[in-house]
Amino acid sequence: MTLAPVPRPVGVTTVAVIAFVQSSFGILGGLALIIERNDREFIAHVGQSSGRITTYGVAAIIWGVVTFFAALGLWNGANWARILVGILEVTNVAAGLYLLFAWSGTYIWNGIWQIGIALLVLYFLFGSRGDEFFSRHAT
Repeated sequence: MTLAPVPRPVGVTTVAVIAFVQSSFGILGGLALIIERNDREFIAHVGQSSGRITTYGVAAIIWGVVTFFAALGLWNGANWARILVGILEVTNVAAGLYLLFAWSGTYIWNGIWQIGIALLVLYFLFGSRGDEFFSRHAT
C-alpha cells in the first residue's frame, strides 16, 4: 500500500521561502564583505581588519550555502533539513532566553521576538501538519 503524497503545508512553505531569501542575503553579503575588505573607509567604519572582514565574508557565504540546501530540503520534505532547522531554532530560543535574562532595555524585546519566531518555526515544522508532510517524504 502506497501512501498518498501530502501537500506541503503553508507553514513549511513559508519557512522554506524565508530560508531561500536568507541564503541569498548570506551569500551576497559575504561577497560584498570580500569585495570591500580592502576599502579604507569601510575598514574604518566597521572597525575590523581586512583579514577579519574576509573571514566574516567567507563564513557568511558558507552559512548562506548551508541555508540554501536546508531550504531546498525543507521544500522537498527532507527530514534531515527539518532536524537541522529545528536544532538551529532551539539554539535561537536559548539565545533569546539569554537576552531576556542577561541584558536589559530593548534587548529584552529582541529576545522576546527571537523566542517567538523560533517557536513559530518549530510549530510549523514539528506540528501535526509538518509531521505528516515530512513522514510521507522519505528523503
